[in-house]
Amino acid sequence: MPDLPVPLPSLAAAPPRRPRRPLPLPAYGAGAVAAMLVAWWAVSGGRLVPAELLPAPLQVWQALTEVLREGYRGTTLAENVLSTLGRLGGGFGLAVLTGVPLGLWMGRNRIAGAAIDWIIQFLRPLPPLSYMILLILWLGTGDASKTALLFLTAFPIIVAASAAGLRGVKRQRIQAAEALGASPSQVFRHVILPSAAPMIFTGLQIALAAAFSTVVSAELMAASDGLGWMVISASHFLRNDIIILCILLLGLLGIALAWALRLLDRRLVHWRGRD
Repeated sequence: MPDLPVPLPSLAAAPPRRPRRPLPLPAYGAGAVAAMLVAWWAVSGGRLVPAELLPAPLQVWQALTEVLREGYRGTTLAENVLSTLGRLGGGFGLAVLTGVPLGLWMGRNRIAGAAIDWIIQFLRPLPPLSYMILLILWLGTGDASKTALLFLTAFPIIVAASAAGLRGVKRQRIQAAEALGASPSQVFRHVILPSAAPMIFTGLQIALAAAFSTVVSAELMAASDGLGWMVISASHFLRNDIIILCILLLGLLGIALAWALRLLDRRLVHWRGRD
């Protein structure tokens, strides 16, 4: 008897799977923050670290409500935030107003660049705290010494970035503008400055981060308000919940300032990356 053919299983193709939609990028950031909060809660709740050293998230939240309701040593939270922002704005703003023109001049004038560059290169790596005692002796313990410390932190970074941005302008662009009859002022406004702007804004972002990280050090100088002052004051009373609260607020404030500067960069230097 001949063998009968064995029926083969159906080879019909399975319906194609729909590709999974990737999560939006902010979801990953939110997940990372949530994971950090869970880890913080687990470490503090599991008593792996004494509560006196690492307060639980709930204790920090209670400290926030306490400060919002009663203030901290005669100051409100809004007053301390505005004091910190005022000192930062004064020092950083003065560094921008003086550092950008000086850096552009150094980039255009080879003699000025040769004469001043070594001073900027000397100042740039110096730790800001090395100025603190001298600034107190010269300017006192008021806001002038704090603003000066933040200025000296941001100034050499801005000058160096502005000079590097101008030196990096392609010579062909300048020659093309001159060949079309542009005057020296027009070449500077429409060719040199736009070409140097990306590097200048990059320097501004780095300088802002450096100045902001020095705020706590600046407010060590006999301050009576500011988030840095709250950190120092709370440490004297072993209020670790207040210290962590201020650290979180400083971090969120720094993120907001960096985001605002990046937004300004995208608005004003919209041609970045199109070379």
